[in-house]
Amino acid sequence: MLEKQKPAIMCLALFTLALIILVASPGFASTMEIIDEDIDQAAGSITISEGTAVNGNVTLNMGDIEVNGVVNGDVKNNMGRIVINGDVHGDVSTDMGQLEVNGNVSGDVRTRMGDVIINGSVAGNLYGDLGKLQVDGTVGGDVESGFGELRIDGVVGGNVSSKGGNITINGLVEGDVTLGRGQVELGPDGSVDGHIYVDRGLIKKADSAFVGSMEIGEELTRAELREEMKDDYLVERPRERTGERIADQVITRVNDIMRRISFLPQIGPGRDWQLFPTLFVGFYSNVARSMLNMLILFAFAALTHSLFPRQVKAAGDAISINAGPVIGWGLLTTILAVPVMVMLGLSIIGIPLILFVLMALAVAAVLGYAALTGLVGERLTYVASPSANINPLGAIAIGVLVIGLISMIPVIGWFVSWLIYAVAIGATLVTRFGTQGSH
Repeated sequence: MLEKQKPAIMCLALFTLALIILVASPGFASTMEIIDEDIDQAAGSITISEGTAVNGNVTLNMGDIEVNGVVNGDVKNNMGRIVINGDVHGDVSTDMGQLEVNGNVSGDVRTRMGDVIINGSVAGNLYGDLGKLQVDGTVGGDVESGFGELRIDGVVGGNVSSKGGNITINGLVEGDVTLGRGQVELGPDGSVDGHIYVDRGLIKKADSAFVGSMEIGEELTRAELREEMKDDYLVERPRERTGERIADQVITRVNDIMRRISFLPQIGPGRDWQLFPTLFVGFYSNVARSMLNMLILFAFAALTHSLFPRQVKAAGDAISINAGPVIGWGLLTTILAVPVMVMLGLSIIGIPLILFVLMALAVAAVLGYAALTGLVGERLTYVASPSANINPLGAIAIGVLVIGLISMIPVIGWFVSWLIYAVAIGATLVTRFGTQGSH
């Protein structure tokens, strides 16, 4: 009997020996490339090839990230697209871009102002705001959406919540579903094991769908909901109003950004200067806060003059000599700013350019504002005392104070603020950011 089994035993032994030799060979061991450091890149594209493992974080400020291998860390992208075909043992986050998970993410997935598609699996939570979230695969934790469309055709192991918009479920939600305002729709294959609660809106359920329990705080018909939110983008609208929704999203996000980096003073409690002066309305009497913001404005203007004195002087000369072109270009730019960003927001390629437009407008406004306040201060000083020789920073301080006080006047203030913004932008553009003198 043993003699008959010898050939089989010999074959198995030879196969095992060959396998050991193959695994131990240098060529086999080198097939996996290991990168033991973070990958941090300003712009371009990053591709983690199949067979590559990164023991660190992968960060890109603008461009595309594609992970076909393994990342033992976080993946971050500020503007662009992220595609996960491999494995990420960490969190994945992006701002103003697309995110697609076809592989596996062991942490959380976060995005702001962008679309997310989950075809693979996310072990943690999924967070999104101002964009569409679509789950065709599996999310082990919760799914939270700020404002935007949320569609679940796969499986969510936790709870689902949204501040406003449409939630469509044709898959499985093992937890609860909570919606601030809008509509929850359960398709024929939709299933919610927990409780569905809509604060203001409606619930639409197919006959074959399953839900543990459901409740509506204030039930609205679809027509009432659309009418109530006609100036918002939270409810699905006809195609001809898509542009309005995009404009609302752009303005909301832009003003959120400007509240963090604003170079203009707040005009009162609960109201911020926004990027678009045509939106400046109302007057609030919080003088102390306005004066504090004047100090911040002075600091910006003084710093700009100290770092770029020739550019500030060129912009100031343009205001004095070529006031017509300065005002014209400024008005044209402020009027076209919103539609240009709306058009950019219509395409994925254009979305990253929105930040560049914002940065250009911010830099132009600060440079022009420094020039304008300095010019105002010099002229007022000359009128008061023609022989006086004022320091440039002193002139800027006087200009900031005078313009700030005028901007606080009811009705007139918002118009003055808008005009100042336009002049500042125009002066910078006419001189090509202060690099060319006025002729």
